[in-house]
Amino acid sequence: LAANVSDHPIGTGVLGALLVGFVSCFSFLSFKEWRGYKQVNTAMEDAGVIRNLLANKRNETSPQKIDRVLSQHGKRFSRGSYAAHCFDRYKQQLQDDMTGPERLGLYEDTVLKPVQEKAHKVLNKESVTAGSLAFISPNNLIQTFAVIWISFRTIRRMARVYGLRPSTAGNWKLLKVLAQNIAAQGVFDLATDEVANQIGGSLSAKFMENSAEAIAAGALNARLGRALIKLLK
Repeated sequence: LAANVSDHPIGTGVLGALLVGFVSCFSFLSFKEWRGYKQVNTAMEDAGVIRNLLANKRNETSPQKIDRVLSQHGKRFSRGSYAAHCFDRYKQQLQDDMTGPERLGLYEDTVLKPVQEKAHKVLNKESVTAGSLAFISPNNLIQTFAVIWISFRTIRRMARVYGLRPSTAGNWKLLKVLAQNIAAQGVFDLATDEVANQIGGSLSAKFMENSAEAIAAGALNARLGRALIKLLK
């Protein structure tokens, strides 16, 4: 840019403005990815603390400590999420004279269990969508992109149930599961193509091939969702 500004000032200025815009957008998106990654990790740490409290529910943990842990965790829920709605219901039913175990039991009934049930419902819908997209995809390339897109969408929607705004990858553990799913889908595509070639190019062979790939895509998507539930429950 510095070398061309004297000869082509207008073009260099436009190019410089585009470059500044690109760097700014890339930096902003990178910051959102980092913030989302940190948020998922923080939620995992909170989930571990709450699990320890529930495991030791019979021990008389002070209500003040339980309130501090649960309130801190509740503040991380994104506004309008299902987890935030359940947490508001928990605060409405909370009584000042409740003991520590009673508060944990109320939190488990009004927040943890409903969020888990909602997450499984969302996962079932996303797995059906993944299978449907795999079934109607005209070729393996479009099918692979469809599986990647639905996998990222599954991470976002399920994390939204837990009150999070995850980055695109969400967490390295989830990214690892996603990469394994894509690799497995590719191997399965090769296998089904070979079977279809052996059977022949009939309509029934194509239907069988697409059906098998749809089942595999749905199962792999469910595997990704179960990994997310295991991290955040």
